[in-house]
Amino acid sequence: MSEKEVEMSPSGELNFKLPQQDWTGNEAIQSAYFAGQQMIIKRSDDDYELHYLGLKVGGFEDIDDAKYNAPEFARSIFQILGEFIRDS
Repeated sequence: MSEKEVEMSPSGELNFKLPQQDWTGNEAIQSAYFAGQQMIIKRSDDDYELHYLGLKVGGFEDIDDAKYNAPEFARSIFQILGEFIRDS
């Protein structure tokens, strides 16, 4: 793969043209784009949860705590997803 050049697809260009890491919504649910993919903060019964690329983490005491931890959560998700990929 190192010999091939990776390019942005048209759909990727659309996602990256959206404001990144700019939260919109209300106190119950908010969303923002991280690396061109939507992340959601959702209030659950006792705390707030972050949802990204089919994975989630909870235990945030308020929405600002979840927002503060969102970038590190996004980076950890890419690391976790990489572990699902095996060489053929």
